[in-house]
Amino acid sequence: MVLVQLLASGLFNLALAPMLPGRGRALRWVARGGAVAVAVVVAAELSVRLYAALGWVADIAASRTQVLRIAVVVSVTLFVTAAALERIHDRRRALERREEELRREALRAQLSALQARTNPHFLFNALNTVASLIEDDPALAEQAVERLAGLFRYSLDGSRTLEVPLRDELAAVRDYVEVERLRFGARLRVEFAVEPATESLLVPPLVLQPLVENAVGHGVAASRAGATVRIVAARVDGSLELRVEDDAARPTAPRATRSGSGTALADLRERLRLAYGAAAGLEAGPGASGGFSARLRLPVAPARGEGQA
Repeated sequence: MVLVQLLASGLFNLALAPMLPGRGRALRWVARGGAVAVAVVVAAELSVRLYAALGWVADIAASRTQVLRIAVVVSVTLFVTAAALERIHDRRRALERREEELRREALRAQLSALQARTNPHFLFNALNTVASLIEDDPALAEQAVERLAGLFRYSLDGSRTLEVPLRDELAAVRDYVEVERLRFGARLRVEFAVEPATESLLVPPLVLQPLVENAVGHGVAASRAGATVRIVAARVDGSLELRVEDDAARPTAPRATRSGSGTALADLRERLRLAYGAAAGLEAGPGASGGFSARLRLPVAPARGEGQA
């Protein structure tokens, strides 16, 4: 009778009504309520029998009713409180998920804005290369246009995603290098040292290209003898390390502060900060044996559907 009165009072309905749209949750809470009810009945019965055995109660039936009444009230109160707390926690988790979603959307917008500053920069330089070839060598100019088509495609695809497999970034770099090789000829020498296991790891799009462009524009172009540009990708201390080095003669002024170079490096640092925080970094400066070196450190992230190397 006591349990029937409590059910009629609406306490259980208060706890369970908001959960009815999710049948799984409602059933889970009904199961919990049943378990609590069984535990209450068993505990009350054991208590009454213990009291009777000790001679503390004379009327077992009356005592059983009184104990059950108190126990059920306490258990239902705890049950309703627990349900209310879970609802509060659910709302908090929903708000946290929404905040994370908004943060990611803001991050994507900021990264897209920074990429928009980077993409036209290298495409403009590449178009200048084509323009310089049209009159002297139309066939080479045609090859350059074909390479540029690949760069445009990659640039557009990169504006719609935050990360790409390293192999895609390397393919875009090779297209860029081939366009510049048409301009500089034997003066531009390029070496790739890429660990095969790193090619499936995810990197921001257009993360290597600005560094290669700096090496070409401020190293190869500034030296009559040209220079060798070396591109390295390796796993180092649990991170993905990308390096772009050249052996051109060191200029009088620091290369990182010369026109064009400083902006590209600053934009790249900002992109890394927005995407990875302190987990990524960019170090750039004169190389140990001359020339210039830029080193990127990125967290290891395997491409979707592939195991981590």
